[in-house]
Amino acid sequence: MFKSVRTDRSSQVIVDQIKDAIFQKKVRPGDKLPSERQLMEQFQACRVTVREALKLLEYAGILEIKRGTQGGAYVRDPNIKFINNFLRDMFSMGNINVADLTEARIAVEPFTLRLAAERMSEECLEQLKQNIDETKECLKRKNPNDARLLNLEFHRIIAQASGNLVIFFMIDSIMDIMENNISSSAFGLSTKAVERTLHFHEEIYQTIKDRSPEKAQELMLKHVREIERALETKELPVSGPVRRKPKKH
Repeated sequence: MFKSVRTDRSSQVIVDQIKDAIFQKKVRPGDKLPSERQLMEQFQACRVTVREALKLLEYAGILEIKRGTQGGAYVRDPNIKFINNFLRDMFSMGNINVADLTEARIAVEPFTLRLAAERMSEECLEQLKQNIDETKECLKRKNPNDARLLNLEFHRIIAQASGNLVIFFMIDSIMDIMENNISSSAFGLSTKAVERTLHFHEEIYQTIKDRSPEKAQELMLKHVREIERALETKELPVSGPVRRKPKKH
């Protein structure tokens, strides 16, 4: 699909070739590009150059870089990134704050989960399960930052499963801001708060699996309010789902 590159501006040449492949409909929105290693071989370029090109395309809104077992570089609709970049700039300039984002989440995400519980395919359900399993592994390896990123991806999967593109744009934009500020004081939750979020996600997954839209909606509202309190206090909320140890007999 691609030709080797040998210039001083190799990363830009890679960007141009991938753009051309998309514009010529050789690859379409939702398609996954070849792996990083395969791109290195096709372009005859080093890993750093390929990664730089992919990052440029991600920032431009051409690609979405996903993590995990289903990870890789996916072609996305550039219109989504336009909204994301606009809201991210508004956040950076102080026109949008954490409270604004959490209020928007409280307004949108519970109903989004209700739709997802009614419409979610088995494929999306499996993606949620994989997301939860990978988050557990990150926490076991003492890697809370990647666990936080996977927690955000969990909400993107639900938004996509709702089947409403407008809702997906909104939630994806909010998750994008949080992802790009994941280590900042604004979104730097404790490891315990990340673990609590995982527990919520496990319960949310079960309500979707059980096709219980009303229960799912109530649980998401509680979950987002807990996140709001955790962000405000930078502490683990007192309430919320907990793992109870089995009683000894």
